[in-house]
Amino acid sequence: MITPVQAARTVRHAAVIARADLGVVYSWRTWLFGWLIRLLCQMVFYSLVGVLVGDPEYTVHIVLGAAVMTCVAETMLATASTCWDRHQGTMGLLTASPVEPGVFYFGRSLQWPASATATTSIALLAVPPFFGIAWEWHQVPVLVGIVVLTCLSTYCMTMLVASFALVLSEARNIISAISTTCVIAISGAMVPVEFWPVPVQWIAQALPVTHGLAAVRAVEAGAPASAVLASVGLMLLAAACWLSLALVSFRQVFARARTGNGALD
Repeated sequence: MITPVQAARTVRHAAVIARADLGVVYSWRTWLFGWLIRLLCQMVFYSLVGVLVGDPEYTVHIVLGAAVMTCVAETMLATASTCWDRHQGTMGLLTASPVEPGVFYFGRSLQWPASATATTSIALLAVPPFFGIAWEWHQVPVLVGIVVLTCLSTYCMTMLVASFALVLSEARNIISAISTTCVIAISGAMVPVEFWPVPVQWIAQALPVTHGLAAVRAVEAGAPASAVLASVGLMLLAAACWLSLALVSFRQVFARARTGNGALD
């Protein structure tokens, strides 16, 4: 059983790789004028749907939904980056090492929730005022805090998806795209969760971002702090469940690889 100190050390060392990967993928110029602008344009595109419908309430609904969904689009990139070791020739070393695989991979792709925190915060704070949503100064730190927790919680969910993609690495981008689309569709971003059949609503409640989005909407509506905290609590509970499943899944994938029943090289 890995100790908290060992887990923290593993995550810290793996995060060094994550930071290096982010520096290879983006410079500050390409991140700012490429990736960020791309996500903001995507958000504006979806938000304009609400304007075209002509319903002010729906406009608010979809603007906030589109803003929070930028974190899903970005954190889901961890599905692909988890498979990079297979194509870089380092998977054999990881399989042979005594490291707890799920803990390592949690740190391995931390660049995505870190970047998602920045992009989602900017999208949530900068774009909605153009659609009639005015934030009070005291709401800003609360919103940023919710964004941080939403990105990390969604990342915990992504880790389970990534463990499957690690086995089916050739389909990693397809798995990521399908997962992202499904989460955006049923989490209440574009249409209310109640729009879907009851079984789909149950699935939506298992998604951390569903509750993160509910917390953001509660802040916008001026709901009591207890309502915001309740949504955040449900989000963290869902994240803990997803992360626990991800740790077990990674352990099983590596156990099969170490016994020769499921090669990862």
